[in-house]
Amino acid sequence: MITASIRIFNEEGLNEFERVVSEIRINAINSIPRELLFNEAYSFVYEPIVQIENLGYKDKNQLVPYIVEKLNLRENKHLYFDKGLWSWFAAFFFENICPVDGQGNRKVNESAFYILRDPKNYTKYYRHLLAYPCRIFSELNESSKIFLIGSFAKRGEITEQFGAYQEIALNKGILDAANILYWDNKMKNLKRGAAGKGTGSARRLVRIIRQYQLTYDLNSMKGDEIVRLLPSEFRKWIVTDE
Repeated sequence: MITASIRIFNEEGLNEFERVVSEIRINAINSIPRELLFNEAYSFVYEPIVQIENLGYKDKNQLVPYIVEKLNLRENKHLYFDKGLWSWFAAFFFENICPVDGQGNRKVNESAFYILRDPKNYTKYYRHLLAYPCRIFSELNESSKIFLIGSFAKRGEITEQFGAYQEIALNKGILDAANILYWDNKMKNLKRGAAGKGTGSARRLVRIIRQYQLTYDLNSMKGDEIVRLLPSEFRKWIVTDE
């Protein structure tokens, strides 16, 4: 376990991290060099100084709240789009977000999962494995739980479908509606079939919501109010709610 002060990559650090990720992708190396994380040539200490540990959190619902708390992110929203900060976090927690499998190999995704791209380009921003879920959790707290399911190794259908549209992902009422429909309180997970492609699925909900946004002010509506607007194909999820 490593304890360290939070740091921020400079441009050279961002470039070096991208090079290292590429080497890991082609199996040239298998881990993040310590020098990359702490060398003054690549990064500088975040201020005010905050100590952080690379705890063995593999699941999003453990690591994301930990980072949000350490950064006091709800009071420091200006940090949402700091490329150097979030890219350094991805390097520091690389074992958590890109773990080795049983054969000692890593599945390394596109660089945007680890190196935060142009923060104003939402289609790239939402792909970052830490910046995006931390922002969602910071903004919406409990309503964001459908984004924090499972490990970082699998983004999941919910993240791909809801996360692709900023006006959906950051809308508390819409996410509360999704939780009403698809969240299993007993299992603390999605209901079976919610992430499928059939009628009443999360994929269908996104399509319906995008249509409704043209005629309804969903920003002013609560989750249960949105649910009542939905067509009959979604009723099965309410009936089976426990």
